[in-house]
Amino acid sequence: MNFLYSIEKKFGKYAINNLSAYVVGSWAIGYMLWMFAPKVYELFVFDVAYVFGAHQYWRIITWVFTTPGSISILSLLMIFIYFSIGSSVERAVGTFLYNLYIFGAYFLITLAMLIQGAMEYLNDTSGVRYAADYWITEGYGKEYLAVLSNYGPTYFVSMSVFLGFALIHSESYMLLFFVFPVKTKWLAYVDVVFMIYMMIEYNAMPLLTGIIIAVLFNFYLFYLISKNYSSRRMRNWQGVSSDTLKRQKEYKKQMKVAQEKQDLPKGVTRHKCAICGRTENDDPDLEFRFCSRCNGNYEYCNEHLFTHKHVK
Repeated sequence: MNFLYSIEKKFGKYAINNLSAYVVGSWAIGYMLWMFAPKVYELFVFDVAYVFGAHQYWRIITWVFTTPGSISILSLLMIFIYFSIGSSVERAVGTFLYNLYIFGAYFLITLAMLIQGAMEYLNDTSGVRYAADYWITEGYGKEYLAVLSNYGPTYFVSMSVFLGFALIHSESYMLLFFVFPVKTKWLAYVDVVFMIYMMIEYNAMPLLTGIIIAVLFNFYLFYLISKNYSSRRMRNWQGVSSDTLKRQKEYKKQMKVAQEKQDLPKGVTRHKCAICGRTENDDPDLEFRFCSRCNGNYEYCNEHLFTHKHVK
């Protein structure tokens, strides 16, 4: 993955800090348009009939301002939740990698919609061309808008954010229905199964299938990349010179040699995370710190140092 470091060193300065704020901000704009300017909102929605039938190509970009769900108090609350978990992922993996993950999701979803939409329109499946003439004349209507918003492309962007959070903080807990504590990784498994179920249930909707495949593929790439880099290294990469990295690498090498010379009983480790239980033997790139806000000597790895619940 050295090429990724080279790319980050060259283009990392262009990465957008606090990208989650812009993502949820685009959703908030969608909700505002839905409530106060529904006709304008209609012009933002990606739809095969309008893009390929009426040549309204701006919809290829403006779909990012559509809503990830129907309007409700719960949806508005989810905006704040996704801002929080998205910011957590950015802190863990670094601004550059988080930008790469989110923009990768946008790009692959757009590409999937264009490919599947073009195939659907050219093959005239599901009466798309007839629908184009009807929708262009009659407009969407509230019922159709509701369907679009339930499983629109930004809905799967929000799922991408959560899957990224679950990958980084798999052992943390979230409150299901704001009551029942469940490990994040199990909620992520449920989301993946749900997306696969949607592909099977709505197999007559190739556009939806293409979006889900794009999201899962982007998450898989993120998994392959992030598992080879510690959170600490990704956060410290930007602005660090090659000489500094060389000194850090040499220091870690010297420390490893010094520790190997010391006699420790077999199976005994120096560090252990109080959350995930991992030690320096599980991953040599992990760094461990004691939390000054916890009562007692609780040590955490770099992935849980800023996200754990303080012991009082």
